[in-house]
Amino acid sequence: MELQKDDRTWGTLVHLGGIIGHAVFAAGGNVIGALVIWLIKKNDSAFVDREGKEAVNFQITIAILSLIVNIINGIRWGFWSFTRVFNGSNPWRDHSWNFEFFSTVALVQILWVLNLIFSILAAIEANKGKNYRYPVSWRVVK
Repeated sequence: MELQKDDRTWGTLVHLGGIIGHAVFAAGGNVIGALVIWLIKKNDSAFVDREGKEAVNFQITIAILSLIVNIINGIRWGFWSFTRVFNGSNPWRDHSWNFEFFSTVALVQILWVLNLIFSILAAIEANKGKNYRYPVSWRVVK
């Protein structure tokens, strides 16, 4: 069965919904963006339903990984700050922040770059009318 242009367009938008949602609302916006588009259009097309589930699952995976990395960052920053204070230095006055302080911060940016790359690849495939399966995704929505 030939897909309608409208199906391909909504299939594309559901994959881009994570990026759009993150731009509007950073904390969890990626999940909300993909979820809203999928919920609105899932009953109109089997193609949009499949692509929507895939996009929502990937965005949930990215959100969970980001949350874990941010918790680890918070713990590391807390230990770093308390260690500096208890050693008698002021972390805000003595600007000797090093790689150890920032090492996990880059993981969040890496996750969002991967989100951007894979969401765009998925949107391109959906625009062609092809199903896309993200390489790493926790299948929560079935």
